[in-house]
Amino acid sequence: MPLKAMITSTILAGLGLIGASGAQAIEVSRSALVDQPPAKVWAMIGDYGALDQWHPAVVKLELSGDAASGLYRTLTLPDDGTIKEKLIDRSDQDMSYSYSIESGVLPMANYVATLSVRPARHDPDMSVVQWSSSFDPTGTSDKLVRDMIGGIYLMGFDSVVDKLK
Repeated sequence: MPLKAMITSTILAGLGLIGASGAQAIEVSRSALVDQPPAKVWAMIGDYGALDQWHPAVVKLELSGDAASGLYRTLTLPDDGTIKEKLIDRSDQDMSYSYSIESGVLPMANYVATLSVRPARHDPDMSVVQWSSSFDPTGTSDKLVRDMIGGIYLMGFDSVVDKLK
């Protein structure tokens, strides 16, 4: 490797912009208290095919597949990037669903997430929404991708709160 390229790579790695992902999967979990009953919140966010109805980062959602072969959703983002996700498990009784990212523009691999709603301990007419994931960053720093995913979750929570007012 030429010296200039080696210095550039070293600087970028030092800044955490390349090759800085750790050996272990990163976990991100965010939760929000929503001043609405769990059933009402779940009615909004529990439909795997309706993420584009409440999350501002999704401008279009297309479903494909079926329960037998696997249910997939392809998300189109504001910059025309896409993410293809697969539903792993969904329960109306538990008010949760889990999914994986199969392909897309995000700098990560092995992404698996769960979105859930439960009653708040102090008031069963309020909800706690939790979005948790684990993944391996690719080509970027752990902190950058952790902050990005956490920000996506919080953006979704803000939208849910706003839409349910």
